Amino acid sequence: MRRLIIETLTYPRIMLLANLEADDCPQNRYFNPDHPRCQLCQQGEECNWLNCNDEFSVLARKPIDVLHEALLYSIDYVGAQCSDDGHNVRRCACESCEWVRKARQISAEYLNIKKETFRALTERI
Repeated sequence: MRRLIIETLTYPRIMLLANLEADDCPQNRYFNPDHPRCQLCQQGEECNWLNCNDEFSVLARKPIDVLHEALLYSIDYVGAQCSDDGHNVRRCACESCEWVRKARQISAEYLNIKKETFRALTERI
């Protein structure tokens, strides 16, 4: 499941990179919460997500709950982009809408596994 979530985060990472306007960014897309420009930047949340979940951030060592939170954020982000473009995520066949549906399914599967694991552990007690 961990590997599947990490692989699924690739699409929103590409989308965020394409959508971030960094021409006048003094940090070159490296979010710094202490930098005054980052604190006021309207893209700060996206930039922070990107830096925490880029291919160099050692995603494989992050707790799976953190990866799932990143997946939930990316579902919201890509879904919002689809809505802004007038797409119906439930029916549209574009790549972004299909990604949202797939990512929602992966999230639901993860939550189900987590629920079943918790149930199994509590039954032992």
